[in-house]
Amino acid sequence: MSVRQEPYQGGKELTVLKEHKMHKSFGGTFSMQFNFDGSTLAVGFGSGGIQLFDGRTGEMSRELRACRQGGSSIMCIRWHPKEPHLLYAADTEGHIFVYNSETGELVSTITEQGNEINTIDFCVDGFNFATGGRDLNIRVYETKNNMLLKTFEGFNEKTVVTEKSRMGNTMRVFCIKFHPNNQFVFISGGWDNHIKIWDTRDNNGIKRNIWGPHLCGDALDMKDNSILSGQWTALHSLQEYDYTSGKVVREIKYPNKDGAFLYAAQYLNTELVLAGGSGTNKAEIIDIKTSQNIGTYQLAGPVHCVDSADQGRVLAAGGIAPTFAILNLGN
Repeated sequence: MSVRQEPYQGGKELTVLKEHKMHKSFGGTFSMQFNFDGSTLAVGFGSGGIQLFDGRTGEMSRELRACRQGGSSIMCIRWHPKEPHLLYAADTEGHIFVYNSETGELVSTITEQGNEINTIDFCVDGFNFATGGRDLNIRVYETKNNMLLKTFEGFNEKTVVTEKSRMGNTMRVFCIKFHPNNQFVFISGGWDNHIKIWDTRDNNGIKRNIWGPHLCGDALDMKDNSILSGQWTALHSLQEYDYTSGKVVREIKYPNKDGAFLYAAQYLNTELVLAGGSGTNKAEIIDIKTSQNIGTYQLAGPVHCVDSADQGRVLAAGGIAPTFAILNLGN
């Protein structure tokens, strides 16, 4: 699938390309990401399985890792930005599995002892990636040999902090997102109600904090000077922050009656966002400026993960229910 470079001009019709119904032993869908041309969707399951699906037909193309009873959930999946055949997948037992998607070979396994890894992300030039999870630490690796470069420790009772603004994570980390134009800068969020801004060139790592969002999933994204945040809260769940000032510049209304409680959120393009959670069990496409609902996909349980490619023309959504879908958004 080739990537269209022109801006997406307001798609209005959401259709289901393929719905996949899984056995309950799969444990639901916890992570997903399209590769960079949208031709392949990688999906991680609650019982440790990883499968690849054709973005054009929706059919499964390869199983990289089988599901197993009692397996550890694949919490985050990321394609290498410069080596498009490499897929990184992190689980709740502290492993990062590196697969060659073309051959199915497990190339490498990285282990963070005692950690549950909830999130990984690559910098824009592909030379580094960062991880975060239960142990509060942010780790930065180089991608040539997958070696650990730096560990930015979380805050605990033994930590000496002279400036609160330079305090590390105090609770679990659920999302890391690198700056789209700066290979050294990334943001993170989790249970401690802050968006933290980091710089890998700094010995302490953290540069400043933006107070506000309570995050429980892959619910941060960046575009230009804006940060999109999807909070696990009833109200004010979908917001845009100004990266420089740290202030909320836009409230995007998420359609709900009893609270949104979002687990996942991302920009589709300059006009639309995609978000979902446990409040409505729906993945919603929403116009950023008007908060108009553009499209909805209903699941039978909480939405844990969403992704998109090709300026929002191809999408996917999944969660705790034994179903996930690949979707198309047309004009």
